[in-house]
Amino acid sequence: MYRIFVLILLVTLISCSVHRSLQKTYLGKSPSVLIEKFGKPKTILDWGAEKVYVYEIVTELKSTEISQAKLTLDPMISPMVEKTERYYFTVKHEKIVNVRLEEEYKR
Repeated sequence: MYRIFVLILLVTLISCSVHRSLQKTYLGKSPSVLIEKFGKPKTILDWGAEKVYVYEIVTELKSTEISQAKLTLDPMISPMVEKTERYYFTVKHEKIVNVRLEEEYKR
């Protein structure tokens, strides 16, 4: 019973990942879909037969109070951070063949 539960949990985690979702959405499609969704790419890297379209989305995450589940006089507050998401789409013969996502946080 335990093995079945672990197997189901593993399959669920793999199928629900952001990377897998990006691959399902964009693999095999033309780069025009990217322009509709993300706009103009920040950079296009030309590697001969392949091109890599780089899109960058910067979001500011505001500071928030961290709940400690008890009464305190000095609340803990998380710092404000800047979240940068970089999407890399590899295009070969006018079809998207690879998708990669990088996330970076700066204080």
